[in-house]
Amino acid sequence: MAISTKPFHPLDVENNRRYKVTAKQDPKIAWHKAEETGSHDWEGYIRIAEEGTYTFSVTLDDNGYIEVGGQKVVEITGSNSSTSKSSELYHLKKGFHHVRLHHQNEKVPEAIAPYPNAEEFVPKVNGEDMKIWEIDAPENILKKQDAQKLLSCYNVVDYLTMLTDGVYAYIGGWLNKSHLKEIENNVPMVERQYYDSCALRLSIALSKYGYNLEGAPGANDIKPDEKDGGNAEALGGRKHVIISARNMAAHLRTIFGEPDYNGNGEDGYSTPQEGDIVIFGNKNHVGMCPGDNASVGSFICGDIWLLQRATLDDKE
Repeated sequence: MAISTKPFHPLDVENNRRYKVTAKQDPKIAWHKAEETGSHDWEGYIRIAEEGTYTFSVTLDDNGYIEVGGQKVVEITGSNSSTSKSSELYHLKKGFHHVRLHHQNEKVPEAIAPYPNAEEFVPKVNGEDMKIWEIDAPENILKKQDAQKLLSCYNVVDYLTMLTDGVYAYIGGWLNKSHLKEIENNVPMVERQYYDSCALRLSIALSKYGYNLEGAPGANDIKPDEKDGGNAEALGGRKHVIISARNMAAHLRTIFGEPDYNGNGEDGYSTPQEGDIVIFGNKNHVGMCPGDNASVGSFICGDIWLLQRATLDDKE
């Protein structure tokens, strides 16, 4: 982990076990007489609770600026006595936005000496005193190219591409025969063992990518070496799949460690967005998707692993 200076982090970092968000000392200097001159600098993140338009203002003596996301939004220059200035309206997304603030206390000009020297720096956001946070950010679980590769393996059998019958037919062998037999025999949905496809879809993606599910709890051998065997090519030459969402959700912890968001799909908050790639699961459903299209995985639920996020650095 490292202190971040990225322009933006989503608000859900507060709920992610791998981030650390800490309040910093307010970037504020009260009006007071000061014998010394010099500069003061602050850096951190402002917390924007709701997307919308925001105004920045500063009252200071003598000069300084507020910078948001690398752009100066308000600046006062020269030698001034308690001067205020406001910015234009800026549209900001919900989340944490990186800020830099600078204050410079100048020597009293000879023309007004012996006027007492003073310091003041009071930045505001929408009329409220600015508060800043420090974000200790983790690295991505997977490098960008690896996360995209895993997602591309999933896209072969995702919910926008293939129906449940198609997924079982894709694996073939005894697994597909068992699926078809339950349909033929009109086995009630709640009693079927070979109907749900979410864990099977994820098994195909993980196996094709390179994970071997042999020995995982609930793993089934598709028996590709027997007559009418399953399609090992669909698994990248591997032989095992998990068809239980409960077992797959548990095994995801073995592969990726503890989730970023525990049970977030039910009782927390996260905001997967464009550029993110997530994998998720609970006892009823598992899957993966890009952050801006949950329908690829049908829907997001349960524990969430943030495999890749554009505002995080990849491991070396």
